[in-house]
Amino acid sequence: MLFDVDYLARQLLMDVGGDDAGTLLRSWPTMVAAAEDLWASLPGRRPGVDERDRPITSLSAQAATIESSLSGRKAWPGQGPTNPRVDHMTQTLLTAAALVRRYGAEIPHEQTEAHRDLDAARTRIMHGLYLTAHAANVALHDNGRDRVTDARESGRRVQLAQHHSPYAVAPTGVWVDRMSACENTARSYLTDRFPHALAGEAIRPVDDPGRLAQALANWDIQSHRALARHLAPANVLLITRTEGLIAGASMVLVNSAATAGVLEFSERLVPAIADAGRSWSNLASRWGDLVPPAAHLDEPLARAAAEVRAAYRHITHDTATLATPEAIAVCPELPQATMASLRAIEAGSELAHVIAEKADTPNLTGPARALSRRAHNDVESGLASPPTEGDVVWVSPADILARRVVTVPQPVADALRSVSTATASAASVAATTAMLARSNDNSHLPPRPNEADTAHQGGHGVTTSSPNHGKPFGEPPGGIDRPAPVGPLR
Repeated sequence: MLFDVDYLARQLLMDVGGDDAGTLLRSWPTMVAAAEDLWASLPGRRPGVDERDRPITSLSAQAATIESSLSGRKAWPGQGPTNPRVDHMTQTLLTAAALVRRYGAEIPHEQTEAHRDLDAARTRIMHGLYLTAHAANVALHDNGRDRVTDARESGRRVQLAQHHSPYAVAPTGVWVDRMSACENTARSYLTDRFPHALAGEAIRPVDDPGRLAQALANWDIQSHRALARHLAPANVLLITRTEGLIAGASMVLVNSAATAGVLEFSERLVPAIADAGRSWSNLASRWGDLVPPAAHLDEPLARAAAEVRAAYRHITHDTATLATPEAIAVCPELPQATMASLRAIEAGSELAHVIAEKADTPNLTGPARALSRRAHNDVESGLASPPTEGDVVWVSPADILARRVVTVPQPVADALRSVSTATASAASVAATTAMLARSNDNSHLPPRPNEADTAHQGGHGVTTSSPNHGKPFGEPPGGIDRPAPVGPLR
């Protein structure tokens, strides 16, 4: 669950915009309260004042004052919707706290391994808050920049700020100050701690070699169900991003399977999957422009995507970093996971064609500012045909200033259809190569008796399916390559 919070916070940071500033501010106090609840539920707390609790207590106090300021406020950001992605992280933290309270008594927290794992959990919690606070600051900066741009275009003079950022102008400037204080509190806890604390993270084995296959099968069902219902750009964005993630993880598994000798090497397979992954990511960025700030995801779809991420990470990662192909090669679930991943690449071709049909939906809408930028960029880059009448204002400045949802401009619609077609083509090529790789593979056949006996007698069997690859529970893995100061991991 903490891995998923970390992933969602990174995704938020990557594509946050100025229109998200208000929703992020409204969601922030609730997320901090959920994080404090999980922190307090962790076993092994010392009686009285615990030095380890001071950072989260301080952060909670700062968030409480923000919530108090927002309560009943008429000035910006005022009352309004919260941020769905932050709300999802909040719910995940609350669920984790409930599980810890239920089963925490079973943890031998006095043992060194458990103590280090609990320290890693606190670090994960704080890192998720740090990323979210930084995302809120980025959104506030972008919001201020948009205000300055609007003022200049309308001929009004605006006084730039002298601290934090020139765009920390009213009314966002005061919120930049307050969110910067929250971000600094989280960063002070993480500095010189993040990589070292995660080295003690314990990953228990999940003895289910069919977990990835089940997750991918459920993902295929839920993605089709979401697309069969009403068109929601937020759902399409999650689908395209997850398909890109499947492509990236599949390349890791294919390389590791080739290293282990369970998959025949193919010069075409990895490049084809890589091309499909790039196409999915490109398409995702375009559907992201159509998602309004307060859009909510289909809950079963979001859960299915989270399980796909978790199932892949269990195989491909060694705590905080990507495991080496040699390390992944000894995972007992690798053959079955590789075949399941290749089947998902095959299924992605049909899904790409369904999404391409959605790109032809008439009267698609999205936030005015994002669509205005995309329209001009598409015309300038040649992805859309320039208008014969010369320069065209594709989105009204009044709509941009009012942050309205508008109909997708023609250049954006044309480029979306073009990119969707290209993605379907790349996904089809990847599906064909994946199908050939599966048909040429014989790893699903049981080993010959002498091979099985040799493997058993030679001591090459692996007793755990953990990404620690045979290390005892809690033993610190090597390969942590992210030194301080704190920053997002790969």
